[in-house]
Amino acid sequence: MSKRAVIISMIAPYFCEPKPLCEPDDEGWYGQIVEILEEAENGFYKIRTPYNYVTYVEGCHILMDDEVCDRWEQADLRRVWAPFADVQMGEKVQFSKHITLCRGGIVEYVADPEKPLGWAKVRLADGREGFVRQNQLGNYYKEASAGEEEFRNSVCEAAKMYMGVQYRWGGKTPCGIDCSGLVGTAYLLNGVKIYRNADVREGFPVHEIDRAHMKKGDLLFFKGHVAMYLGDGMYIHSTSRPGSDGVVLNSLVPGHPLYRDDLAKGILSVGSIF
Repeated sequence: MSKRAVIISMIAPYFCEPKPLCEPDDEGWYGQIVEILEEAENGFYKIRTPYNYVTYVEGCHILMDDEVCDRWEQADLRRVWAPFADVQMGEKVQFSKHITLCRGGIVEYVADPEKPLGWAKVRLADGREGFVRQNQLGNYYKEASAGEEEFRNSVCEAAKMYMGVQYRWGGKTPCGIDCSGLVGTAYLLNGVKIYRNADVREGFPVHEIDRAHMKKGDLLFFKGHVAMYLGDGMYIHSTSRPGSDGVVLNSLVPGHPLYRDDLAKGILSVGSIF
């Protein structure tokens, strides 16, 4: 059995147990390489994600092939930064599509468009070639490549791209996203792998800091919840609270129209990678 696999679905649902209809755990994006830990029951595999999270995925969402994974790792990879992008069979909107990818999905970049803002030629993990609007693609960061101030701005902007997206337990895409999915995605899109759930864990780059020193891009931890601080008392988070139900802004400042008393008084710790 191959030791690695690549995600071949737009969104690969991960589960807490190797069986359907159980609690969702996380989601994978097309093109991510995962480590196969063991073959489980019911057609599931126990995997370790690129951000070192252990979970279960159905076999229909992965291509198990070490050679494909080796080639993929050496390729010129790009991420989808638009909410969604069709990988089309030709350079016109009238062509059929191979697959639709969501933000975070990965493709191999083959050739620039012939015209500005045109169709970039890309390759999928299984070798099929297609075309994506160039402005739907962005950099694929294997690690943080910016200085501290630029990085802080970038993760905040990445989180704000999900404004209005519905809350989804275990979600991590523009179809639906949870609290730790939101902050983890914002960091991962910028090349930093933090712990998947709402917790400060040893072995991951986020560490606890004094609240008095928090800056934009740092994380606010509550009981079972996490948010990203944006500065000036504002934070962004994905909440299932009735009336919000998704990615919204709130304030820590009493008297502000977006003030939430329960969260402002419920901060357990502040985390930072700096």
